[in-house]
Formats: sequence, C-alpha cells, structure tokens
Amino acid sequence: MNTIEGRAWHVLSGAKGVGAKTLWKIADFLASRNQTASWLLQHCGEIDVVLEMKKAGIVIPGFKKNEYGELEKFANRQVTVLHPLHADFPPRLRALKDMSSLPAILYVRGNIAILNRPAVAIVGMRQAGEAALAAAAALAAEAAARDVTIVSGYAAGIDTAAHLAALRSKGTTAMVLPEGIHHFQTRPELLDHLTIDNILVISQFEPDAKWAAYMAMMRNKLVGALSEAMVVVVSGPRRDADGRMSGSFDAGMSALKMGIPVFVVSPHFFTDPPEGNRQLIARGCRAWDPAAGAAPIIETLRSHADQKSQPEQLSLFEKVTSDE
Repeated sequence: MNTIEGRAWHVLSGAKGVGAKTLWKIADFLASRNQTASWLLQHCGEIDVVLEMKKAGIVIPGFKKNEYGELEKFANRQVTVLHPLHADFPPRLRALKDMSSLPAILYVRGNIAILNRPAVAIVGMRQAGEAALAAAAALAAEAAARDVTIVSGYAAGIDTAAHLAALRSKGTTAMVLPEGIHHFQTRPELLDHLTIDNILVISQFEPDAKWAAYMAMMRNKLVGALSEAMVVVVSGPRRDADGRMSGSFDAGMSALKMGIPVFVVSPHFFTDPPEGNRQLIARGCRAWDPAAGAAPIIETLRSHADQKSQPEQLSLFEKVTSDE
C-alpha cells in the first residue's frame, strides 16, 4: 500500500458489505468515469450509482489524504496493492472473473513483471512421496528453463519442490499464500536462490489475516487463474474418510471449471496410485506421464495463451519451440 490509491483500494476492500463482486463493479464504474478509488472515498454517495441500488448496509470508513501512517507501514514491508485499474493487475483475472469468484485486489511483494510471463501451476499434496516430489521438481526445472513461470502455493511437499526447482534452474516463481502477506517468511531451503527478480509473493487476503482452511481453498482458485495450465502431481480423493476435501483435488477442479487445461500425473506412474488422480482424470483432466517431460504442457500453454491480453507471450513461446 505504498501509494494513496493503493491505500484507497485497501480501505474499500475492508468496507462493510463490500466483497469481490462489488469491487469489480467499483472498478468498472471508476473506469467509465475516469476516476480513482481515492475520489470515490471522498464522494461516498456515488456508491449508490455503482451498485445501481441503495447502499444495502455498505459502510465505507472515512479517508483522509494525510493518512500516511498506514502507507509508511506497508511501504516499509515493500507491499504493493494491485487493483483492477493498476497497470500491472494480471489480465488473466479480469478474463476469468465472470467464470469464478476471483479477487479484485492482490497484495504482492517481489518482481511484479512475473505476472506478465507465461505460467504453469504445479500443485500436489504435502505428503507426496519421493517419486512425486522428483516429478514435480523435474517438470518445474524444465519449464522454468524455457522461460515459463512456476505458480504454486507455499506449503511443504510439492509446492516447495516446484518453487525450489524453478529457482535452481534460474527461472521465476510465484508463491500464492493462504494467509495475509505479512505472515510470509522465506523457507530456509529457498534462501540461497532468491533474488529481487526471480520471485513474486501474492496474497488475496488482508495483509495481517491469519491462515484458515477456507482461505486455503479460496487460494486454490487464484493459483489456477494466474496460470495458463495446471499440473496436479498427486491428489487425495475428493473427500477423505472424515469428509474433508483435498486441496489438490479442489485446485484441479477449480481450474477445470475456469477452462484452464489441467494435467494429472497418470496413476500408472505410482506404485500405489492416488485415488484423487484417478478421480480427476475421470472428470476431464488430462493424464500426463512425467517421462514425456514438459513438452506437451508447454505446447498447451502456447495454444491456450490469450495473445490479445498478453501480446509479448507469442515471442516467448517462439523461443521455446526454437529450442526444441
């Protein structure tokens, strides 16, 4: 929140009765009026126009331009607020917002330019087993070496294996948090590989928000939406014996519903095939053999990429194909 406008969007997002859908409406309204969020906070009566109805209990806190305390707090932590009118807001989210409930505000640290690169999400269980971890690392390393960003959560297991392999291959990676960004701490195994250019930390939640199970599920949608394809390495069943949904299964299904190609490691790869992998393939995900390497996934990235919203992506993929 290192600008007045970033602070204004943060205030709007915390207003009573304002969720992601309302924030998207606000963004469209402001764009049509060529106005800013800080202007709206000075003219709160305009919220009636935004919603095309009465306020419905929405209460927007007061805002003063000399409220620098919060600005300095977030500037010191190098947090940037990305909102729909920000030049660096990822166009993938705007394109998919009507297909799924996606955030209109992101809190980020690191190299924001990573959001404009072709990307593949790699997800899987924490307790994945050595074969699954090796498959995730090999895929991440090959894709990263070909200028594809690796997107994942920030859990132990598959997530961390993918991030580490991407960094070791001199690639870029995006870490999507299930909590507020102020809780981010660098994992020890990543410390020696981080630079100011190769990482982006992302959270859709209020910066001081603590982890909660429902937030992890919400985060899964964002992981997919920030990517042109997803690979589920190993997944639990849709629900376990206690009725709890697998996060990896949820990530795969969420991406599939948004029209994002989802690859799932073939059950034949495993000595003890994961039930979740079988279920995901039965629901329309594509079986993928790690022995095939990244080639089929990268080819799918090229065909799925939105060239209009990301005009530089074609040249990046041309580089990929010329290397083969």
